[in-house]
Amino acid sequence: MKMKALLILIAVLGTGVCKAQVLNDFKYVMVESQYEFQKEPNEYRLNEMMVFEIKKRGISAFMIDDVLPNDFNETSCNALSLKIETRSGLRVKMIFEFVDCNGITVFKTKEGIGRTKDFEKAYREAIRDAMTSLDSLNYSYVALQSDHTSSKERPIQVTQTSAVKSSLEIAPSNEIEKDVPQTIPSSEMVELVDKKIYTTNSKEYKIQSTDSGFNMYKNNSLIGTLKKSTSGCYLTVTTEFIGIGYEKGNTIIIEYDKDGTQFLVFQKK
Repeated sequence: MKMKALLILIAVLGTGVCKAQVLNDFKYVMVESQYEFQKEPNEYRLNEMMVFEIKKRGISAFMIDDVLPNDFNETSCNALSLKIETRSGLRVKMIFEFVDCNGITVFKTKEGIGRTKDFEKAYREAIRDAMTSLDSLNYSYVALQSDHTSSKERPIQVTQTSAVKSSLEIAPSNEIEKDVPQTIPSSEMVELVDKKIYTTNSKEYKIQSTDSGFNMYKNNSLIGTLKKSTSGCYLTVTTEFIGIGYEKGNTIIIEYDKDGTQFLVFQKK
């Protein structure tokens, strides 16, 4: 019995290692602009959030109607498609599958669960929960030999049959990595100019527009930045949390995970 248990344990651990190694063979992940459970492309900005959650783990991700790097599936299958299994009832449940060019599932996440009654928030909770499966893989892309022979990356346009087309452009992956600030700005007291300032109801947090997005302040001390991506959302990196921001009407909403899902809602002064 001990030997049988040991063999089972080895098989389970071996499966996890193989998954990590296989995922490392792929450089990109492609996210659909609309999945079956959605009524319109990028509904609730969920697709942007999927891209964000994948990129947060160090994997280059794009939406299907973005402009892609030249080496995308150029000499070999180096990209995975993101497929989704969804179930909704009292709770929203989502499983993500990373599928290669031959339709083989390379990696499958755990079932992410959204418990909030509000569907938009529940989907976001489920996405965030499922994507934590990537955390233990320690992803690091290992290029195949054929990939080294590809020419210098340059954007190429990929078209699709979706009724809604996006004119957004995404930079090559070596530029995307620069979007994530490597260091958090040190706290400093500043005098904010009223122009282009958004604030929370409590007045504790404020953001001020910059050429690339926003700076975030807490009690007038700089704590981080919001950098706008080509897909329109804001990668938010502060000394307190990392999250994703998006515009909704006349407000900017930042969503982050800190003892559960938290929101900061900013309105223009």
